[in-house]
Amino acid sequence: RKGQLIFIGIIGAVVIIIAFGVYNFVQNPPRSAEFGAIGSTHEHAALKLFINDEELVDFSKPQYQLRSRFIHFEDNNGVIIHMHATGVDQGFLIQSVRMEFDDQCIILSNGSEYCNDGDKTLKFFVNGVRNDLYDKYVLKDGDKLLITYGIDAEEQIKSQLNTLDLIPVPVEQP
Repeated sequence: RKGQLIFIGIIGAVVIIIAFGVYNFVQNPPRSAEFGAIGSTHEHAALKLFINDEELVDFSKPQYQLRSRFIHFEDNNGVIIHMHATGVDQGFLIQSVRMEFDDQCIILSNGSEYCNDGDKTLKFFVNGVRNDLYDKYVLKDGDKLLITYGIDAEEQIKSQLNTLDLIPVPVEQP
C-alpha cells in the first residue's frame, strides 16, 4: 500500500511538472516559434558593429560562428550573415551570439554595456537608412546592416556606412 502511494505521488509530480512546462511554453513561446522552418530560405546580409568608431567585436571568431541553425555567421566570416529560415529578426541573431540589443542598449558577450547616455547613442541603419526597429527588424536578402554606438558625428557614421558598401553580399536568385 505504501509503495502504491509513493508511485501515485511520483506520477502526480511528473504530471504537474509536464503541465507547468506546457503552460509556460504556450504563454511564452520561444522566439523561433514565429520563424519559418529551417531551410525555408537561404539568404544573406552583411553586418558591421561599431562602438565609439571601433570594431570591438570580431564575429569571425569561433564563439560567434554557427550559433544557430536559423541564422548565423559561418566559414570564419564575421560580416556575412546566413539566414536559413524566414522571419528571423536582428534580435535573434544578436541573442544567438550571447549579446543583447534593443533601441536603448547593446550589451556585448563580455558584459560591456553601451546604452544611450547624453551625447552617445545607439543607432541602427538598414541599407544606409536609419531604422527604428532595432532588434525587431526582420532581415531580408542583400541587406547591409550597421549597428553603431557613439557620438552623432555625421562624417563618422557616413564612413562606417561606406565600409558596408564595399562588402559584396551574395543575393539569392529567384
